[in-house]
Amino acid sequence: MLKNYYITAIRNLQKHQSYFILNISGLAIGIASFIFISLYIYNELSYDTFHSNAQNTYRVHVAGQAMGQSMDMAVSASPMSKALVNDYPEVDKVTRVKESGAWYIGYGDKKFNEDGVLFADSSFFDVFDFNLLAGDPKTALVHPRSMILTESYAKKYFGNENPMGKKITVEQDTIFYTVTGVLADIPDHSHIHFDMLGSISTYKFWDNNQWVSHNFYTYLTLNPNADRTHFESKMQTMVTKYMGPQIEQFLGITMDEFGASGNSFRYYLMPLEDIHLYSDSDSELEANSDISYIYIYSLIAIILLFIAVINFVNLATAQSSSRAKEVGVRKVSGSSRQGLIFQFIFESIILSLLSTAVAYILIVFLMPYFTALIGKELSIDMTTNYIAWLIMLGLAVVIGILAGFYPAFVLAAFKPAQVLKGSYRSGVKSGWLRNLLVIVQFTASIVIIIGTVVVYSQTNYMMTKNLGFDKEQVVVIRRPDVLRANLELFKTRILQNPNVSAVANSVSIPGKDRYNNNAFIKEEEPELPYILYQNNVSYGYGELMGLKLTQGRFFSRDYPSDSSAVVINEATVKSLGYDEPLGKRFINKNRDGSIDYLTIIGVVEDYHIESLHRQIPPTILTLMPGNLEGYAIVKINTTNNVNETISYIESTWYDHSYGKPFQYFFFEEDYQKLYKSESTTGQVFLVFAVLSIFIACLGLIGLITYTLAIRKKEIGIRKVLGASTQSLVQLLSTEIIKLIAVSTLIAWPLAYFATDYWLQNFASRLSVSPWTYILATLVVFLIGSIAISFQTIRASLKNPVEALRQD
Repeated sequence: MLKNYYITAIRNLQKHQSYFILNISGLAIGIASFIFISLYIYNELSYDTFHSNAQNTYRVHVAGQAMGQSMDMAVSASPMSKALVNDYPEVDKVTRVKESGAWYIGYGDKKFNEDGVLFADSSFFDVFDFNLLAGDPKTALVHPRSMILTESYAKKYFGNENPMGKKITVEQDTIFYTVTGVLADIPDHSHIHFDMLGSISTYKFWDNNQWVSHNFYTYLTLNPNADRTHFESKMQTMVTKYMGPQIEQFLGITMDEFGASGNSFRYYLMPLEDIHLYSDSDSELEANSDISYIYIYSLIAIILLFIAVINFVNLATAQSSSRAKEVGVRKVSGSSRQGLIFQFIFESIILSLLSTAVAYILIVFLMPYFTALIGKELSIDMTTNYIAWLIMLGLAVVIGILAGFYPAFVLAAFKPAQVLKGSYRSGVKSGWLRNLLVIVQFTASIVIIIGTVVVYSQTNYMMTKNLGFDKEQVVVIRRPDVLRANLELFKTRILQNPNVSAVANSVSIPGKDRYNNNAFIKEEEPELPYILYQNNVSYGYGELMGLKLTQGRFFSRDYPSDSSAVVINEATVKSLGYDEPLGKRFINKNRDGSIDYLTIIGVVEDYHIESLHRQIPPTILTLMPGNLEGYAIVKINTTNNVNETISYIESTWYDHSYGKPFQYFFFEEDYQKLYKSESTTGQVFLVFAVLSIFIACLGLIGLITYTLAIRKKEIGIRKVLGASTQSLVQLLSTEIIKLIAVSTLIAWPLAYFATDYWLQNFASRLSVSPWTYILATLVVFLIGSIAISFQTIRASLKNPVEALRQD
């Protein structure tokens, strides 16, 4: 029986090749799009799940409130790890990870400035299951000056040599680390990425008892029987036991007074598997994604697959008139209704399997382009993963059944007597359902087009908005601290180039997470600490960055007292409640008990030190004491001789940097990386918006084909009576225009709520123009009109005698 069904299906596909190609194309593209997005979603949801005890592993976060400023940090204090082990039996394992900026690494004549250097406790591999290819995980990080390299970086420095036991230089050429392990490259779906991992025990001052200083990522594994919520409540005892005395020591107030002033401080746990999608704290190891993107991509995947299935239904029912006689003959010959239903569902499954095979070929061919589009490698390889193959096979069968179920019942319901007499009007009763399906297609296309425009507009808004500083024609050089005492001489030499207009240096620049989150105390209110973002800068920083003064002045060499002066932004003025901020002072209590006074000498307009996802925080600029690690910033005043200018700066660098490598970037290009997720989302939206419109057009062709089939005699009669091609196009377009109008009424509210939900991720966002909605509808209308006109003109040009001839 199945053999007969199979032969019949193949013959039918050969007979109706245009129908076959249309259905295969739409369904294959829909399935391929669905699988691509599903792979991406699976990859995002699988972050950090490869660790064996991931479900019981957490990162300690610090949250609270200080004078109206909220605080939420992914880092905690150095001594917390010992307190967790000593005070809480629920804790099984604890480890700390420390990020400490860029490090100069060398081996022989190979020297590089490396960003991917982290430091960790010897218990790192007790908590995490990263694959150590060489070395002992129990001892690799025990001894000071131990370093583990990833496989790629072992090859980068040592080539084919065995790196184990070899010495590399870190920072100064006289400081040697021993390679104690080689690690497999970190998977993309990990929230922790590094190229080198050193031992925290190397630097004794890191292992301190400072509870008010938060610089470590603390990870813990709870016992399987421990309750997370109960443990979090117990953790708060550390606030009073350890934080309290140090708050009183440094701020001069008790924890009760601290809390009575509206301040708060607490610890909470962030599940390891939730960090990538749910954590949006300050001082993250790297930029995370957001669960909202998973919802958006999931919706797109379902919409595209749904549109493809709708196409199948429309095309199958549109073809029903051509198979009416076949059904009539089969019924007269004794075929049962159930047998016919099974026959047509079987044909649907065959078509779905063929479409899935084509989709698989598309996936394999297009996978490199897709991974380049999203900027990451996926955790599943479709060419070798047998489970993925089985899932695709199951998906094909399910789609085949769902897509063929309704057409099968429509075809099997034909009355043989009416069909054989030629009086059966196929599909008349099902017209409302077919129209409903087309409305769903148009609605989905309009929503996706609006979403694409909004995402692109928001991304463009973020890149072109006045951020409060100047990022154009600015070259940023990393690690000017290696110039040591030569820094000022280096600046002077660079300024001798006529293409350079200004040079400055700072610990951080906007977009870089190197601002310190420190507590400052007003002189007139010594019991109230204020949390302010601090950046250490050199003379000329404010002028070079284009910061705009509203009051006072920037730091100047003409005022020796500026070493104890500060410049604040307007958000700080508002937070402090000052009407006249100039001349006001902060009290800075040192650990030795001495007191320094910091005088406000200037106020600048608010500028974005972070992305537009966040509000502008209260920020304070202090004069850099000496030459600290950070960035040298060079303003170029020409666009014609950039390469020559960079070469001049590079040669000047090597004259003063003691052989340290020269590494730089253009500020504007680097700043754009803050919006990589939005840019990627916009590109993905654009690709799948085009695909959704294409698939919807295939469905529209199916609807027009069906309409022309059941109205061919009407068209013939109108042609005989003198109707023009234009009048026929207008006549047949009326129904589609009505469907587009209904789709618009449904799509616009859906698109509004969806885009408004996404825009909530941004503290600064654009207002969506009504023209965006109108444009989306016009695009669908234009494309639909082209499809209608093409099919209708083709039908109207046929000889009317063929339509009027009796079957």
